[in-house]
Amino acid sequence: MSHEPFHAFSFDGIVGLGLDSLAISPEFSMFGMLARQQPLQEASFGVFLADSDDEVSEISFGGHSPAHVRGDLTWAPVVLPEEGHWMVQITRMRIGDRVVDFCEDGTCRAVVDTGTSLLAVPTEFADELQTELEGSLTKPPLDAAGHADCRRVGGLPVHFELAGGMTITLLPGDYARPSLQLQDEEGEEPASSAENTGSAEAAAEAEAEAKAKAQGANATSGSAAEAPELEAAPANVTAEGAGADIGSSDEIILNACRPTIMGISLPEPIGPKLFIWGEPVLKKYYTVYHWGTKRVGFGLAKHADDSSVSSDSSDSSVAAAAASGAAKPKRRPLLSA
Repeated sequence: MSHEPFHAFSFDGIVGLGLDSLAISPEFSMFGMLARQQPLQEASFGVFLADSDDEVSEISFGGHSPAHVRGDLTWAPVVLPEEGHWMVQITRMRIGDRVVDFCEDGTCRAVVDTGTSLLAVPTEFADELQTELEGSLTKPPLDAAGHADCRRVGGLPVHFELAGGMTITLLPGDYARPSLQLQDEEGEEPASSAENTGSAEAAAEAEAEAKAKAQGANATSGSAAEAPELEAAPANVTAEGAGADIGSSDEIILNACRPTIMGISLPEPIGPKLFIWGEPVLKKYYTVYHWGTKRVGFGLAKHADDSSVSSDSSDSSVAAAAASGAAKPKRRPLLSA
């Protein structure tokens, strides 16, 4: 593998699972070749992303794994399949009970992408969404280490209504992560810390992803594509990067939550109103990618500790039934879908 961009990542490589049109040639389309050469039970694959150290991420070829999904799958058709992305149409977006005007013109779309760790949002809408969601978050409970437990934070849900009748719902526990703040030895926050809060992990991942896409490695396909313009939203500013004066007596604490949002700008035909659904969606929903019928299936993922994660029993997408999975050591996903 080339030094750039892979030196910035901890995983072993990228497996391209985009549609045929994104491959340099049919021979470079991994699942296309697999479907043509192997007698698969079904021309599809399913993806489960672990959300704790008690689980392991999994991909299933030739079908999906019912053990990782609660209830039935609901399907959404792929739009513009000739572009090669697993992309679905957003017919309406709601924040809480408010309908968002941004998507009312019918041009909003979302790419389902296992290679993205954040929720990528069109640049022109990212600040508005960041401000509204962050302003709705309640003070989170603290875990045993004194850090914010953002999986239990309160706030506004985000609903994406899709063509085909599916609704993807993200609760604050799905889209919020601990943010970085500074505290001196007397327990007081420096005057500048309020301006310098942000998710350190999100910032590092956003920077690494931006480098990867700038090199033309499209995480949705694993093949060369036009690199999107990425902008880190306010949540992705580290204290150091913002110029904070970190003294020897200062302590970095994680006692607040912020939405993990990243601005993205892409031209037509897939942009400009393109969302990229990364881990916030893919950890909550088990996803199935059907090569033959060009559609994406969604079902609430079954996690080892469903009592502690953010699950919405009112989701119109699937019927949920409590269950637990096997506890295994987690490994970061090594694939892109």
